[in-house]
Amino acid sequence: MSNTVGGIFNFSDKLQMESLNQRLTRNKVITGNIANSETPGYRALGYDFEDQLQALSGIDQPFSMKTSNDKHFRDSNTQADGSIQPDVYVRPQESITEDGNTVDVDQEMAQLAQNQILYRAASELISRKIGILRYAISTGGR
Repeated sequence: MSNTVGGIFNFSDKLQMESLNQRLTRNKVITGNIANSETPGYRALGYDFEDQLQALSGIDQPFSMKTSNDKHFRDSNTQADGSIQPDVYVRPQESITEDGNTVDVDQEMAQLAQNQILYRAASELISRKIGILRYAISTGGR
């Protein structure tokens, strides 16, 4: 994710758009956990990206670091182009049922609700930005 996004969307907008993509992936992971809540031996999966996204938002420099190769890393959480690379992982659980399943449906539903609320908030911010742009275009920039 580059700091220079273009004339219409700024870096903050790009962060919001990236959070939508990451929240969509998290939604798939959570719903997969819920779908497998009665599968014997299934281990609940997790997907965390907030720390990585926050690290990108804390960049003090107005321009991203130049690299000579896409395989160069900026830090442990981001690629040279600024994109984040979170992984799906098996969540460590303290409670394991008799069949070896680690999914807590109540916890998953709470995480799903929180994720959906944050997704809607980011979506609303982007929609408002687009609405402002539409208004500016329709008035001819006056």
